[in-house]
Amino acid sequence: MFEKVLVPVDLSIKSRYALHCLRHIPGLRRVKILHIVYNRYLSNAADPDDPESEYTRLCLEEIKRDIEIPGVTVRTIIDEIQGGEIFEAINRIAAQEEVTLTFMGKRGRGIIGTLLLGSVASDVLRYGKTDLLLVDNKEADDMHPGGEDLPCPDLFSHVLVCSDFSDPEIASICCDELPWIQKVTLFHVVTTGDSPEEVRSSVDRARAGLEKMQDEFARISIPAQLHVSVGSAAEEIISFSEEQDISVIILKSTGKRGFLQNLLGTTTARVARNSKKPVLVLRRSKG
Repeated sequence: MFEKVLVPVDLSIKSRYALHCLRHIPGLRRVKILHIVYNRYLSNAADPDDPESEYTRLCLEEIKRDIEIPGVTVRTIIDEIQGGEIFEAINRIAAQEEVTLTFMGKRGRGIIGTLLLGSVASDVLRYGKTDLLLVDNKEADDMHPGGEDLPCPDLFSHVLVCSDFSDPEIASICCDELPWIQKVTLFHVVTTGDSPEEVRSSVDRARAGLEKMQDEFARISIPAQLHVSVGSAAEEIISFSEEQDISVIILKSTGKRGFLQNLLGTTTARVARNSKKPVLVLRRSKG
């Protein structure tokens, strides 16, 4: 499914951390490393004598050498823009290169650290066109330049598949497109209920729905357990993922500009901002 992957980088150690997690994506064949240069005075051709251009080129070549995944072709892209938003350039390159996954760290280089996504990652989450895999690279501040021995989880060893039972159903997507998953926990959060009885009824219905999904995974020999929580969706997802040592959280979002549809869309943004775990956002429309 993820044969072609786009990795936007800003040349910081934070963005390099994400690159070292690529080896955990089964079926990967091509990686496009993208660096965007914002230049108000755009030139028709790169100046070979420009020290900054040469530095950028050398950094990208170093990053390219660091990956070295057997059977994977890696290419670097430098895209120079005069105006607009960086996420728009990322979307444009993703379409040109026909990639199916954008892979990036949550935070780029900057002066102020926050619990929120970096501005570019946040924009790609909201307005991106491809599936998106975000890794929390906060720990990369303590790493050595070059990225030696960067810790990166086996991304699909124990995935948390979060369902709101909307179409298309996320469990079916995972069974069809992510058959390499090693272990699954199916997760749903009951967020409303006017009485204890109504909450219990909602929990029972959710458990029955997850059991059907559990059977889908059993048919392709992927062990799956299920869990239903009650409370705030984003908080419950993040808390459970940390308690159970989840390797990646998988959510679904349709992501329209300026608006993330349905409850899970809003939850997706909150989980991506605040979770310390990698988050895979599958962009799928109804029908």
